[in-house]
Amino acid sequence: MHKTPKVDLKSQYKAVFEKALVLSLGLHLFIFLTYQKVEVKPYESIAKQVVVEVQDIPETQQIKKLPPPPRPSVPIESESDDLPEDVTIETTDLRVDVAPPPPPPPMADEFVAYDTPPKLIKLIKPKYPDIARKAGIEGMVILKILVDVDGSVVDAKVLKSLGNVGCDEAAIEAAKKCKFDPALQRDKPVRVWVSYPVRFMLKDAQ
Repeated sequence: MHKTPKVDLKSQYKAVFEKALVLSLGLHLFIFLTYQKVEVKPYESIAKQVVVEVQDIPETQQIKKLPPPPRPSVPIESESDDLPEDVTIETTDLRVDVAPPPPPPPMADEFVAYDTPPKLIKLIKPKYPDIARKAGIEGMVILKILVDVDGSVVDAKVLKSLGNVGCDEAAIEAAKKCKFDPALQRDKPVRVWVSYPVRFMLKDAQ
């Protein structure tokens, strides 16, 4: 068999390197000598110049609001056919310069201040009702009595009742027969309401 001869690459390395270097230098020299000069022109922008115009805006004026329209008149309905249909309610002015009327005099049921309260000078005991006595009912009825300027009792009302056994009516009847020294306000007799308790006890009924 024919054997391929071995190539000693290490011995040929230097020669091959020198040949490749000379070839490379020659190629670069050739390109350098034959290449034409290139003229570089400055870049010119083709963009158009933008012009900004500033315009003065006129000042705006506020529009004044118109006053509200007057309130319409309100027609009045009437059952009578004699009144005209165009009768309306007109606006009225409130007068504050006119003094209000004086207050009415105090009613008999109103509180009246006094310096000295009424003083009992004649006590009338109530009659014990038969129904309450037979049922064994005891207790106290509290009245509100109106003592007049002469000391007499002109009215009486029940504030606390003992029920429907006749004690309330008996207490009112007895209270109206009592006599008082009237209440005084600045040494003057006045008509006043005062509370007046009336006690019912079985021992008093015997």
